[in-house]
Amino acid sequence: MLYSHVTLLMLRVVDVVAKTSVQQNTRMLVAEIPGDIQIGFLFPLHKQVAGTEGCGQIWEQYGIQRSEIAIKTVEKLNKRLPFKLGISIRDSCWTDRISMEQTIAFLREGVAQCQCCQTPGCQKKVNPVVAIVGPAKSSTTIAAQNLLQVFRIPQIGYSATSIDLSDKERFGYYLRVVPSDTFQARAIISLLKHFKWTYVAVVYTAGNYGERGFEELESMLTNEDVCIAHSEKIKSLASAEEFRKSLKQIVNLKIRPQVIVCFCEGETVRKMFEAQRELRKKNNNVTRFQWIGSDGWADRRDVVDGLQEEAAGSFSIRIHSPKIESFEDHYFNLNPENHTVNPWFRDFWQEKFECQFTIPKEEIGLKNQCTGKEQLRDGYEQDPKLSQVSNAVRVVADALEKMYSDRCGLTTEFKNCPEMATINGTLLYQYMINVTFTDEFEQNIRFDQNGDAPAWYDILNYVGEDGGYKLAGDYRQIADGNYSLLIPGNDIKFFDNTYTVPESVCSKPCGSGQRKRETMACCWICENCAANEYLNETSNECHPCPLAYWPDEERLTCKALPVQYIEWSAFEVLGALIFAIVGIIITLCTIGVFLKHNSTPVVKSTTRELSYIILGGIIGCYGATLAILAKPTFASCFISRTLPPIAFSAVYAALLTKTNRIARILAGSKKRILTKKPRFLSTFSQVVITWIIVGIQIVIVAVGVIKEMPRADHDSNLLPRDVVLICLSSTPAFLSPFLWNLFLIILCTLYAIKTRNLPENFNEAKYIGFTMYCTLVVWCAFIVLHFGTGNKAITSSLSFSLSATIALAILFFPKIYIILLHPEKNVRASYTTTKLIRCHFGNSQGMSEASTKNRSISKARSSTQSLSYSTSSTKHDIHTQTDTLPTTSLSSQPLRFKRTFSVATSHHKKKNMDDDVIQLIDSCRRYQNDKMQSTEIKEPTNLLLQVPEQECEDEPLTEMMKDTIQNSMRTVLSTVNHGGSLGGLARPRTGTEATRQSLLPSPLPPDPQLDPEEDPFEEEINMTNKGMKRQKMNITDSELENITVKQLNQLLQGQERATVSQLKQKRRTLKNRHYALRCRERRVQKNMTLSAENNEKDIQIQILTQQLCELRNRLAFYEGNSPQYLPIQQTFQPSHLRPCGNFGANDFNNNNLSIVCSQSTPIINYTTSPAIMFNDNSRDF
Repeated sequence: MLYSHVTLLMLRVVDVVAKTSVQQNTRMLVAEIPGDIQIGFLFPLHKQVAGTEGCGQIWEQYGIQRSEIAIKTVEKLNKRLPFKLGISIRDSCWTDRISMEQTIAFLREGVAQCQCCQTPGCQKKVNPVVAIVGPAKSSTTIAAQNLLQVFRIPQIGYSATSIDLSDKERFGYYLRVVPSDTFQARAIISLLKHFKWTYVAVVYTAGNYGERGFEELESMLTNEDVCIAHSEKIKSLASAEEFRKSLKQIVNLKIRPQVIVCFCEGETVRKMFEAQRELRKKNNNVTRFQWIGSDGWADRRDVVDGLQEEAAGSFSIRIHSPKIESFEDHYFNLNPENHTVNPWFRDFWQEKFECQFTIPKEEIGLKNQCTGKEQLRDGYEQDPKLSQVSNAVRVVADALEKMYSDRCGLTTEFKNCPEMATINGTLLYQYMINVTFTDEFEQNIRFDQNGDAPAWYDILNYVGEDGGYKLAGDYRQIADGNYSLLIPGNDIKFFDNTYTVPESVCSKPCGSGQRKRETMACCWICENCAANEYLNETSNECHPCPLAYWPDEERLTCKALPVQYIEWSAFEVLGALIFAIVGIIITLCTIGVFLKHNSTPVVKSTTRELSYIILGGIIGCYGATLAILAKPTFASCFISRTLPPIAFSAVYAALLTKTNRIARILAGSKKRILTKKPRFLSTFSQVVITWIIVGIQIVIVAVGVIKEMPRADHDSNLLPRDVVLICLSSTPAFLSPFLWNLFLIILCTLYAIKTRNLPENFNEAKYIGFTMYCTLVVWCAFIVLHFGTGNKAITSSLSFSLSATIALAILFFPKIYIILLHPEKNVRASYTTTKLIRCHFGNSQGMSEASTKNRSISKARSSTQSLSYSTSSTKHDIHTQTDTLPTTSLSSQPLRFKRTFSVATSHHKKKNMDDDVIQLIDSCRRYQNDKMQSTEIKEPTNLLLQVPEQECEDEPLTEMMKDTIQNSMRTVLSTVNHGGSLGGLARPRTGTEATRQSLLPSPLPPDPQLDPEEDPFEEEINMTNKGMKRQKMNITDSELENITVKQLNQLLQGQERATVSQLKQKRRTLKNRHYALRCRERRVQKNMTLSAENNEKDIQIQILTQQLCELRNRLAFYEGNSPQYLPIQQTFQPSHLRPCGNFGANDFNNNNLSIVCSQSTPIINYTTSPAIMFNDNSRDF
């Protein structure tokens, strides 16, 4: 009782205030249709006056159209309801104060009696309203709900979307057919994320709608990748200067956002467009913004009228409200004459068509007269909220119908149902919140516990004046709690009148594998994660991937890496394999050729056993490539680690043994007398030495393998990016065995240089040298590449194959060439003939059966000017022969000599030598014979290669001439005996020749005759003669030698090919032999001339020697008492003794020299001490 009285008192006070306010403003009209149950409506029939809270012009869309759809919907519902609905429509003028006044008016009618008054629109008492539909704005709705909930009157909204209205503790009697702004904020965020706009500004209208919308948007963005650069609150009634100031703050930001979200009412949006236009006019550098408006703008034309250029490309959110086509027919048929229910309709008509129904007489002609026939379709645009108004009316009607059915039954008339006379607002609210239906547009109308309907928004794109608002997509709930934004087309126009999505970011999004380091709000610096790190988006930190894993393309997770290894399909690997396989095939073919021609001179001269070892090592070098390039396993790694060094050691050990053998034979030639054959020259010894050297390498490899076992593992240099399977071993473990091979290569190179001047047809010393030079270059490059390249397998395989190819090509290809293409050169003669090159061996005369005598004269001075002559007689071993070549000179330079050697054993027994050693010695002997015959006696030349001068001894000139002429004659006679007559060369000796020959000692034993197979000329002639006998050609050697080529060709016409070849070869042989004989004849003649000249010199030396004796005798006579000389014994010899100086070899003793002079010349004996004797190898006393 107390509550009712207090309420009545409050309403009386409010009513007085309200009446006063209404009287001071526009008349407050009410559109009423009486019914059994009355429903109240609050529509903004007038616009708000800018800067005030008064009512302005009539609002067609928000006011007139909404009123008409309410009237039409009620008329439609009354056709099926068991009772009649009545309506009461009041004007809220889009202001909070007037909305509250109109709400109080509804309450007053329901509590007290309405007195009929003269005020237009005031009618007799009607039933009180049981529910209120509206108002449109959130702030006015909250003001009305604060009053209505006191009287437990339900309120349903069709346009208010404030989040506060979902709070049932504050607004327990409110529900709405539109979604809350919470969902609108989600829709805006989805739109921003769709276009990747992460840096935006926000402008919102002061008031509950804008402030609560911004708060919800801001709270949601904290969990999204969208940042607010600047936010600005502004009143919708603020001045234009305030709008320009707010927008200018956004323009002047250090990093300006391109997108502005406006959670505003329509009037606020319009003023922002005007401010943007003004700023652009003042500053050309200011560009338009990309605007996104809330449902307060929706698709209202009044917002963009006159500002189409500023609004072009903008987006707006509109609550899904399909167009009601049936409403247009009803609306277009209305006119002031047939529609009197709506008290504002007549005023609206006059404003819309700018005419008046009643014109004062004084204004006739100045204003237009309304006829009532004007068409509403001109400039018509349907309000998008009409369907929401219709659904709100239907919710109240369905709830009342359900309540009526539950209380009275459907068959009972309303007047007979007292339960419906007074309706409980709380009960009606429960019926209303439980209403569900699907409207004619397939919208599912239902309410959640907060009284909110499901969200469904249209995304509109304003394309400009010509296109207007265009539906770009929608945002709605597809399942409970799940929402989706769908923008199907790409023909969306943006602020710059293009279809390219603009950017609105403070910092561009970081790429894959980059983390953000924030510097200020919404801005960051991108920092790269390490290559093996992935990004944890939750913590924004980089984390390393485990071993053998790598970040994926998005750098968000780690994935297992594929294991890589050398595949034979790769181009470079395939090339290396083909190279090695071809090398193996060629090496096997070489071995086959050598085995087939195993007994030929070419093969025998290469030391067959060592050659086969070399070829086996070459195959091992090629075979190592197959293991190196195979998939790494323990077996392949073990083979690739052990096989290459052992194979190379086999090659270079054999070469070292071969070159060492030749070098030792060569070194032995520098000794005066070889009393024994050099050791370990046999083939067996060479093979054993080779395998000993290889064994050393095997031990080195075994130690390295035991110390570091080969294994297949991942290459740590490529981890963690690539997991490459390789044969893992340290560099010292891999290269240390090759140091032994390198040592062998260096020794082989030195021996090759040392033996490079042997007869070229006897051995392959120069080929070994070339092999070593090339191998050194390859190995130096291999070591550099091994440290400098990552693909060591390819480098190693190619280096090993190339080294093997060098040895194979240089050492064996020339011999294969002779064996296969020039078999005529595969004879012993080709490996015993020599050219004019230096040789370390002396002239070979065979094994002499008689001893020869050495004579030497040594001349020197001492500090006492004394002279000592010595003579020695040496008996040579029967199996050792030494020939001396004496030289002399009239000058004071030391005399030189040349010696030759042959090999003898210590037991004076000749041993059989290997064929290649015998060939070497024979070739050198033949070469020295030729060299001695071509040497000039006047300018004697040391025939030894690099023999020191201190090793030379002086001998009489006559001995030198004797040996030189004798050797030359032996060679000529030997050739004549083998090859035929010399023609005019053999002639009787003249007196001069006999005299010269008498000066020479008895001739040495003649050279032994060469076997036919040892003489290349004889061998070739014999072979040719054999062929001639088979062809029975009647032509002598003399005719064949003197015949011309043309005549020979004519003679050989019709002959067999073999016969032609044999005759031509025989002719070339005869020609070459005749040329050689002529050369030898000239050398003999020249030497004989020189011998005569030297004989004259010998006579002069004897005269000088006699004069020297006289001078010394006189010196001894005058200085006989000098104590520095030894006592002199003087005797006189008979006159028949020979003159002084004519002495022979038998007059010399070991330590005493006697000079015998004729007649009165005293004989002076000088006794010399052995202490002042000179050594055989010394030039001075």
